[in-house]
Amino acid sequence: MALRHPPDPHCMEIVPVVRYAVSRRLAGRPDYWDYATLLELEVLADEEERTSSALSNALAAVVEAWDPETAANNINLIIQVRQRRNELQPWVKEVESALLERVHVSVSRTGT
Repeated sequence: MALRHPPDPHCMEIVPVVRYAVSRRLAGRPDYWDYATLLELEVLADEEERTSSALSNALAAVVEAWDPETAANNINLIIQVRQRRNELQPWVKEVESALLERVHVSVSRTGT
């Protein structure tokens, strides 16, 4: 919804609903994908402080070397769209970089 041109005007209306659903998952037995979902949601919502917290939790929950690469790819899609719209916040690129850095660290540790 957020990546469409023009963006769906109802996109930001569902952020609280999705945030609530993710919080319910996080209250149980969360996994990397729950944290990554929250991370992407906070980026979409332009919540820098919440994004920072979600990024820390996602990076701590990485299991497979490719986990953060998938999230980085999704963040990159947001970056591309926001750049075209001249709406990109610089900190979003830092989120992508942190995820990609974790990919490189994970790959060097496993040798894959």
